[in-house]
Amino acid sequence: MKKLIISLLAILSLSVLAVPSASAVTLSAAENVIITQNIVDDAYFVAGNADVQAEIFGDLHVFGGNVTINGTIHEDLIVAGGRVNVNGEVKGDLRVAGGQVSILGNVGDDLLVAGGQVDVGPNATIGGTLAAGSGILTMDGVVKEDIKAGIGLFLLNGVVEGDVVVTIEDRFTVGPNAKIMGDLDYSALLEIDIPEEVVAGEISFNKFDNEEAVVEDVTYGFMLAKVLSFLSSLLLLLMLVLFFPKALTMSAKTAKAAPVKTFGVGVLAMLIGFVAPLILLLTIIGLPLAIITAAMLVVLIYVAKIFAAVWISSYVIDYKKKIKKTKLFGFTALALLAYYLIGMIPIIGWLIHLVLFLGGAGAAVLTDFEYFKFLKSKNMM
Repeated sequence: MKKLIISLLAILSLSVLAVPSASAVTLSAAENVIITQNIVDDAYFVAGNADVQAEIFGDLHVFGGNVTINGTIHEDLIVAGGRVNVNGEVKGDLRVAGGQVSILGNVGDDLLVAGGQVDVGPNATIGGTLAAGSGILTMDGVVKEDIKAGIGLFLLNGVVEGDVVVTIEDRFTVGPNAKIMGDLDYSALLEIDIPEEVVAGEISFNKFDNEEAVVEDVTYGFMLAKVLSFLSSLLLLLMLVLFFPKALTMSAKTAKAAPVKTFGVGVLAMLIGFVAPLILLLTIIGLPLAIITAAMLVVLIYVAKIFAAVWISSYVIDYKKKIKKTKLFGFTALALLAYYLIGMIPIIGWLIHLVLFLGGAGAAVLTDFEYFKFLKSKNMM
């Protein structure tokens, strides 16, 4: 499972670091997005259902429930979705996280994938390394370099021209079409019989016991939760950048100008958010207000990390100047990654994380106050 964690962190980091610096990009968010016209720049799509049928000549970032790629992506493809099908060609790297992932087209460079079930089809060729973390991995295609993975169940029925280094929790099955040109190094509970003609190099088996497996499973579960939380936060950030960029930059300026006040407002907001519903629940007439207050608290908890990330990024970029949405998203995404990594630092990480979180909550509340003041000044409420 260690390699699983490494691959997940790689996807986590690279999906953020791949944010382009180009000023010309395509941004779109809708329930259903169907792309039939070619795009010459980088593109970002957020959708419940996304179907890309055209050629994308830059990087493509897609976040959605169901994502289908039928066109050609001339650079990198970064996808996060519940169900992801890549039927077209990706000429650069493919980085994907999803519940069910199917790769049927060719990938020019590396494939980094995290998913519940990952299938690499028989007609698919991966031009670089396949790094995976999944419950089930089926590999029927061709991998030009290595496979490095942490997997629950691994079915190998394709060709690997490099080495295979895997940690397998459940079962390792070698199909009749399997061929490994390099070495095979696998860790599992049980050793399996592998025909000599399957592996051209050396075979190394490392046995781990149940206690080690439990520890690694707990670590994996923690890391997976962090990755999924980060991806959902990244999706929320993208939507806020698309629809409320001024609110984000305003919150950053407020927090940077008065960090102590912002932190104090965050602490007060959290105390009120937790205590007020409990008090209101004691009265029958207060029940609706208790539900509304609790709902507002949940929203605040979820968006606080985004506003904290914008606050962090304000020490790198000047939000007093006009800034493009892509630049805002890129720097805030990096700050969001830093926010998550800080929380994983032993001993003091949780304290720094808490201060940033409360500061983000305060920035969100103060931004709402400024917005209400603006509406009142315009006699709109």
